[in-house]
Amino acid sequence: MIEKMLHTDPDYALTFLRIIAGLIIFPYGMQKLFGWFGGPGIGGTLKDLDSRRIPRSIAWLIIVGQSFGSIALVAGFLGRISAGGLFIIFTGALIVHLPDGWAMNWFGEKRGEGIEYFVMLLSLLLIVIVRGSGAMSIDLWLTLRS
Repeated sequence: MIEKMLHTDPDYALTFLRIIAGLIIFPYGMQKLFGWFGGPGIGGTLKDLDSRRIPRSIAWLIIVGQSFGSIALVAGFLGRISAGGLFIIFTGALIVHLPDGWAMNWFGEKRGEGIEYFVMLLSLLLIVIVRGSGAMSIDLWLTLRS
């Protein structure tokens, strides 16, 4: 089972998509975990998610998933699992932003952001889930060693 989860082709296009997805998500995780990039940190994130009636256990999964999942994606470590967890998290974000329409809020005229960004990110994550981590990944290194 673990071999199937780690299996990937040494494809550099997959590597590019995996790393880009990880780099896109990394600041979100660091905002929630450490307060970097103008984020609220753990306390502020928990307070914000509490106000949205998201259970504490789910809030912690979001914080940990975005923080460590993004790092795992960049490294290509358990890429399918990391991408799967992040896919669930960002599907939730897409649902939250669904009432705001398709396009992002470029001119500050809407209440929130649209879903186009999340559709793009979910597409990248889905490719990693289906195809694996690609070249230059810990997953590929582990499968070649066995």
